Amino acid sequence: MKNRMMVLCIATGLLCGAAGARADAVSDWQEIQTMEKQGPGQQWQTSDEARTGTLDYLAKQEQTLRMFIAAYPTDAHAPDAKLRLAHLLATRADIEQNPNVRRASDEMLDELEAEPAMKGRRADVEFARVSIFMQRVDSLTGTNRDSLLEKARAFASEFPDDHRVAPLLAEVASAFEDEPRTAHALLVTALPKAGTPELKQRITDDLKRLALVGKPLDMEWAAVDGSDVKLQNLRGKVVLIYFFASWSSPSMAGLDWVRQLAAQYPAESVQALGICLDKDPVAVPQMLSDHQITWPVYCDGDAWQGKLVRNLGINELPELWILDTNGILLTLDAKDDAEGLIQKAVKVGAQ
Repeated sequence: MKNRMMVLCIATGLLCGAAGARADAVSDWQEIQTMEKQGPGQQWQTSDEARTGTLDYLAKQEQTLRMFIAAYPTDAHAPDAKLRLAHLLATRADIEQNPNVRRASDEMLDELEAEPAMKGRRADVEFARVSIFMQRVDSLTGTNRDSLLEKARAFASEFPDDHRVAPLLAEVASAFEDEPRTAHALLVTALPKAGTPELKQRITDDLKRLALVGKPLDMEWAAVDGSDVKLQNLRGKVVLIYFFASWSSPSMAGLDWVRQLAAQYPAESVQALGICLDKDPVAVPQMLSDHQITWPVYCDGDAWQGKLVRNLGINELPELWILDTNGILLTLDAKDDAEGLIQKAVKVGAQ
């Protein structure tokens, strides 16, 4: 969720450009935007590499932003640079677990809100506060989740016409998929405010998936190995449905994890299934063999536009769904608590 929020803050226009910048400031501002758009530009193999690489990238960004603020204190983009810097400091504080840096971020927003240049831009500061707070929400433990919900609703109430309301509510809804009523209410509020076809499609997909929770899931399809899958024939087993693609590194790492997870249980208790979004179904069997996947996997070659994927509202990878022994969908994304959910479903089914 944290990574998605960082993208959200950029994509939804947290920082608005302004005309009239000096010629030299223009090129420096473009450098800031280019650096942010390109990102670290690296693929890390371990969490330690990712942490070190991210901090190095943030340090370069921080230096560039501070230089811009010092060189062009009255430039129209100076407030935007400070907003970015406040968000960057909060991100670094979370990675380093450094309360002093977090305090510096909060103080920067307080000072910025009082600046004459920010008159009429209070929504920008408040959105920064909400998005920064979102980074501190732990999806596994639920820490800060209710506070985030309160802050997001307050922002939507105070700035109902702000273009960031819809993506914000949609993002918060993703943290409440285990509370369908709350997530549904957020998405229904967000949908008419969505400003792009892509966001409308995402929210529509989210609502479609959410409507499946707590209900029996019925599907029939032919696997790439030629076997036929019918969920109704799997009643009595806990079913894992894993959505993945060979071009998605996180989902491929998860594929091995799901294989190991399913292998912990007898075949008569737990059945794993896969839905692959690759565009070349012919190559899928070899990929499955390489990962020692022996359970049925569906792939129609149409990726995101496949009929099954569209019917289920899938719009991100990976996802792991868990069905209980009655075929009822328990959760839309069980990556964090899969083992506990499976153990409970197997135990209940055996009673």
